[in-house]
Amino acid sequence: MPSAGLSKEGYVETVLKCIADSNNAPNSSMTTGLILSIDRRNDVDTAIAVVDLAVQYRDQGVVGIDLCGDPCVGDVSIFEPAFTKAKANNLPITIHFAEAPFSSTEVELRKLLEYQPDRIGHVINVPADIKEEIVKRKLGLELCLSCNVHAKMITGSYGDHHFGWWKDTGCPITLCTDDVGVFGSTVSMEYALIAEHFDLDRKEICELARSGIDTIFASEKVKQKLRETMWSS
Repeated sequence: MPSAGLSKEGYVETVLKCIADSNNAPNSSMTTGLILSIDRRNDVDTAIAVVDLAVQYRDQGVVGIDLCGDPCVGDVSIFEPAFTKAKANNLPITIHFAEAPFSSTEVELRKLLEYQPDRIGHVINVPADIKEEIVKRKLGLELCLSCNVHAKMITGSYGDHHFGWWKDTGCPITLCTDDVGVFGSTVSMEYALIAEHFDLDRKEICELARSGIDTIFASEKVKQKLRETMWSS
């Protein structure tokens, strides 16, 4: 959250300036975008304000919006006006989805799917019928092995992770760290863990890494650069 002396606009502008400096640095090979988050603890007016900020700064590096926060609080149905506005403005949407048993009721998950997310994260406690809908839509999945294991969000260890179920569904998968500073695992380490515990060879790892390109919240130019780079590797 911004400090008392800094407005939300000022906070976003400060972060975007740092991102621009990094993206424009000599020999920079990484392109970074900013996703603004709606917290489950927010009220609807605050959520709409987040969408308005995302629209306002879209041309300066904001690439989409997220729904996140403590999965044990909040009523996600109140955010419908915010997500409707996001869709009307063609803002990509990602949502923390079925992260905990409390936030994995049929009512909540179907409401979140009504918001037409482009990606969903965690997807841990997903009932069979909701899984079918996700696979039907071929939604992008953000999977976080180390986070889920170390935070004991799943039963068992790496080899028990639900990646094993999702990997053959055709849904684009992006491996995420969520959060490298806390869980001590880089994205490269996440791929190494997947390869080790699910017996994936180099070809399968490369295919996995490429599968999420189309669900990246970025311009077609950035996506094409990634395709060219990764297909030549």
